[in-house]
Amino acid sequence: MTDTITNVTAPPSNKAAYDHIHEVVAGGVSSNMRARGVVRPLVVESASGCRIRDVEGNELIDVNMGYGPHIFGYADREVTDQIADQFGRGHLTGLPHRLDRAAAGLVAELVPGIEQLRFANSGTEALMSAVRLARATSGRPLLLTFEGHYHGWSETLLRRPAPEGDRPLPGAAGMIPEAAHHTIQVPWNDTAAVERVFAEHGAELGAVICEPVLGNVGVVPPAPGFLELLRLRTRERGAVLIFDEVITGFRVARGGAQERYGVVPDLTVLSKVMGGGFPVAAFGGSREVMEPLTTYEAFHAGVYAGNHAALRAVTATLTKIRSAPDLYGDLEALGAYAEARVREAATAAGRNVLVERVGSVLSMALLDDASAVDRAGHRAVQTACQQRGVYFHPVPDEPWFLSTAHTTQDIDTVAGVLKESLAQAPAAEGVR
Repeated sequence: MTDTITNVTAPPSNKAAYDHIHEVVAGGVSSNMRARGVVRPLVVESASGCRIRDVEGNELIDVNMGYGPHIFGYADREVTDQIADQFGRGHLTGLPHRLDRAAAGLVAELVPGIEQLRFANSGTEALMSAVRLARATSGRPLLLTFEGHYHGWSETLLRRPAPEGDRPLPGAAGMIPEAAHHTIQVPWNDTAAVERVFAEHGAELGAVICEPVLGNVGVVPPAPGFLELLRLRTRERGAVLIFDEVITGFRVARGGAQERYGVVPDLTVLSKVMGGGFPVAAFGGSREVMEPLTTYEAFHAGVYAGNHAALRAVTATLTKIRSAPDLYGDLEALGAYAEARVREAATAAGRNVLVERVGSVLSMALLDDASAVDRAGHRAVQTACQQRGVYFHPVPDEPWFLSTAHTTQDIDTVAGVLKESLAQAPAAEGVR
């Protein structure tokens, strides 16, 4: 088989292609997230709509959708044609462009908590900048985060819970342990823990950051009143409330989770859907909160931040979102249909699964007899589904993302494949 990209003979199978990549790419991937739990390698040749085609010529319905950016499906021509046009006009000059006003204006129009913003290249970069700005604004270094929430892999934010106490540990080898000294971490939706942190550390707390819908250990919505509590306590104590809407922004509602739940943060971080799959992110808030960047009292930079191609992607995507009044109602209905079909598939197969959903974001995890997540069993189910033409992430922590390219017929196919695979997978022995 000839590789159309490099014009060289490509390996004939996914496994051989993966091994071929592995020779020059460490671990065969450029993000550890892509290798977690993988049993059966999958190397993509192309993607369109809600389907991917691998190097063996197999076509799979995809409900991972690049970890969520493709709300209109892969290779949406209304977006990609505009990006291609911008490359012909110059995609990076390092100077202001009219696209800056167009893209930022659309974000500010659609997201309740944003009057001004800065663009960045990734969610990690934007989150790092937002936390630094929050600390500069409040004049306090202490940060409150929540267990299971993923805010990128920077030194500031990648954390894991400590065995005892409320101070988390660095999240990866090579991180500076002392950086964790400025972070407190408590369980999500734990009102008592939040009240304790504010009672004991309120005077030194500079910012609180959360995913308003937890989306990195499955989907966990905020408990009733929990976001309101964070908003109330941060205002009382002069701390900055940051919503990490990398996943939820333009996904669970036009204005993100803050529109859906009616709680407006001081700073919002966006990525994923905003660029339709193009690498771009942003952080923003009120003019007052963003003022330190204008007066150079806070620092943010990046040669590629706000490059013209990225902002053309933002403008194209958000213009399409703005012009589709039924978009989120349709996605809500599709999500509800998918949730019901997944539950039916599990019942028909006689298996216990945990299903959670907010809008078009859904998580499904196989449980064992003790109602604990059966990770080995889940990987077995995922592998069987992949072999039958349906792809979702091998790790149950990663959600499914639906798009306008998915149809109810696609969902029916996914549910049928899932039922067969659940019936095939061996039952867990004890708690995994």
